[in-house]
Amino acid sequence: MEGVTMSRKELDQVSVFVKIQEGTMTQVAAAQQLGLSLRHMQRKWQAYRRSGPASLAHGLRGRPSNHRLDEAVVTRAVELVTAKYADFGPTFAAEKLAEEHQLTIGRERLRQAMVAAGLWTVHGQHRPAAHPWRERRARRGELVQVDGSPHAWFEDRAPKCTLLQFIDDATSEVLWLEFVDSESTHSLMEATWHALEAHGRPQALYTDRGGVFKVNLHNPEDEKVTQYERALTELGIELIHARSPQAKGRVERGFQTHQDRLVKELRLAGISTMAEANSLLRETYLPKHNRKFAVKARQPGDIHRSVEGYDHDAILCTKEPRVVTNDLTIRYKTRWLQLAPKQQTIVRPKHVVTVSEHLDERLTIQHGRTILEFTEVHEQPRRPTQRVIHQPSPRIPYKPAATHPWRRYAYQSTTFLHGTAIRHF
Repeated sequence: MEGVTMSRKELDQVSVFVKIQEGTMTQVAAAQQLGLSLRHMQRKWQAYRRSGPASLAHGLRGRPSNHRLDEAVVTRAVELVTAKYADFGPTFAAEKLAEEHQLTIGRERLRQAMVAAGLWTVHGQHRPAAHPWRERRARRGELVQVDGSPHAWFEDRAPKCTLLQFIDDATSEVLWLEFVDSESTHSLMEATWHALEAHGRPQALYTDRGGVFKVNLHNPEDEKVTQYERALTELGIELIHARSPQAKGRVERGFQTHQDRLVKELRLAGISTMAEANSLLRETYLPKHNRKFAVKARQPGDIHRSVEGYDHDAILCTKEPRVVTNDLTIRYKTRWLQLAPKQQTIVRPKHVVTVSEHLDERLTIQHGRTILEFTEVHEQPRRPTQRVIHQPSPRIPYKPAATHPWRRYAYQSTTFLHGTAIRHF
């Protein structure tokens, strides 16, 4: 006798159909109890009368699904992943198969096939460390998280570099990505202006406590500010410092995604320079990334503010105070700057001026609101000097005056002649 495998739900239905058969329950009551329509209940009852309890088991149990993917498609997908996407995750690999090869396969089905082929390892469950959850900001533009990630973005095709990321806290939308040599004040200012030009000025930026963002040594009262913080203040943007990596988890998790997906996108495109990579970011990668990962803000509206009226060349630069020397020169780093003798304002020695180094490496000197004229000299100017040889003057013996006491109280000497004392004056 052949057995039939039935689920718990199907076994519960058997008792209901037994009551209908015994006449203790109507089909209408049975349909209400099982949550079925009356017509569907009547069809099941007719099948039960013909085949008994076995009719309640699903007809495809033990048989392949009618929607089962063709094994040839799965085999082809595994071959392509092995050849081109061996280190891709199942989700990213499924996207690439659809985009590049017009082969549609579900992420979970591809994951199972990759596990069977040894291309993917099942990750064990792990319990992350507990950290207080911070609610997203309500509207786009309230808070933007900023950070940089040094990484081998081009693998072995080029040296390591840094990816700067600006991500909106309310929507997880990546506002700007840019490859730079390192996370320096210069590169961060330049990338910040690109982000502000594209989207406007946010209410606040959220960063870590790195040296570019905060003066950490000998600054207990936070009176000293970095050049970047000073520039943001002039732009009307608040700078908030996170106290742990978990506090800015949105930007940190974004880098994990980029280190997985962006590295492979650059490899597939054959890109090995930062200029080409930045073009790819703006034209292809960033729009596609935001369509997939950005979410809707809790409140509508964008509160970014315009950058019109702000001279970024005069704000996004380094500014250092310097003292004018007696010969109207200024020492800046290893360079000597000679002020012109005629200026539009009065400049004297000991005056304090401001030397600004702009993003294009130009230098300007400002006293108050006036830009000063200057030239750069290769060494410290020195005043011409002549060597003076001092000749000793002839010594003139000193002759006392006639009224000098020496003449009135002259030296007295005594000699003896034949026993008689004789005084000499």
